[in-house]
Amino acid sequence: MTGSVQADPDQRKVIEKLDKLWYQLKDYVPSADITKLDTFDVFSGLKIPSFGWFSKTTTAKQQPRNIPKSLYVYGNVGTGKTMVMDLFFNSLPIQRKRRVHFHAFMLDVHQRIHQVKTHHPKMADPLEPIANDLVKDAYVLCFDEFQVTDIADAMILRHLFEALFRRGVVLVTTSNRHPTELYKNGIQRASFIPCIDLLMERCEVLCLDSGTDYRKVERAQSAVFFHPLNQETETKIQDVIRRLTNSKPMRPMTLHFLSRTLKIPEQVDGVAKMRFADVCAQPLSAADYLEIVRHFHTVILTDIPRMTMKHRSEARRFITFIDAMYESQVTLVASAENSIMEIFNAEEGKEEMEEEMRDMRDALDVSDVSSPLFTGQEEAFAFQRALSRLIQMQSTDWVRDELKQISC
Repeated sequence: MTGSVQADPDQRKVIEKLDKLWYQLKDYVPSADITKLDTFDVFSGLKIPSFGWFSKTTTAKQQPRNIPKSLYVYGNVGTGKTMVMDLFFNSLPIQRKRRVHFHAFMLDVHQRIHQVKTHHPKMADPLEPIANDLVKDAYVLCFDEFQVTDIADAMILRHLFEALFRRGVVLVTTSNRHPTELYKNGIQRASFIPCIDLLMERCEVLCLDSGTDYRKVERAQSAVFFHPLNQETETKIQDVIRRLTNSKPMRPMTLHFLSRTLKIPEQVDGVAKMRFADVCAQPLSAADYLEIVRHFHTVILTDIPRMTMKHRSEARRFITFIDAMYESQVTLVASAENSIMEIFNAEEGKEEMEEEMRDMRDALDVSDVSSPLFTGQEEAFAFQRALSRLIQMQSTDWVRDELKQISC
């Protein structure tokens, strides 16, 4: 998918930093003595409780020297963070590098932890051998959309990053949040603060926030998002299906992964059709959505309702699904109750949500009433990111060739 670029002084500043890092990394290889650290040497053979990973700190002696400083780029949605990181990654002339969406990376880490604990139930700390495996594959890691909203991830990240940095790994990551804003006021956040301190120490933190959301810049659009939900919209959806499938009949399919099953109601030749209620009103996770986009290049998602704060769970799943499709460059065809600009309403239902959150605050004994976790700030922010991506996913640069000629 191609498009034009234009001069942006904020992007240029970040690119200059990436260019400097590029030259530092092109001949960089972590020394052999730090890429394989033995678990029991590091922890003196002591048994560490499951959530005791945060009790150990990395000493100066353990930190290898002469490692290029990592880079953490943050800013508002659509400002070009992913684009500049991808330019850097694609041009970097080394083999052991990995570019991955942070959702997918953490899913991979959780799977590896499960495997280690299954095969070595008495191992004190599964993250040390996992770090060894990760650095074997890549010592430059590029993360897109770094975010921490889950307590399980928060409990893992500090120790995992310590282990990776000890092995000479260099991170380049994009995020919508400054490191000090990550997991803000989340449950047990005090345990996550050392991870923030580690990021601030090991990364150069840059802001890329030009004030322009390039995903919303006017461009040629294809008609792939239809509203309202009526017979005319249904007719248009059926026409799109015929174009994509050459009128082949669609059949159900069951995906098998991670000891789970996921039913796809209708699919053929890489095209899947499903209702919003099938995938967003059910208790699905990022793992499910990543599996869907692994199998299908086009998703036809129908009957998307208007979402308010009363529908936080459904909206979060929808946003996670959009993230998965966006990252895998999947074409999305959709029918909705309202236009894209009206899908999300972060104000409606806010009073009921705040009352519900007050009860949760009391139950969890969280004193900060301004926490984004409880005010809906995180949802409102996520809505804006999703809206920006949905607009870009309508462009002719994005959609499959079969749909480019369908103009708005």
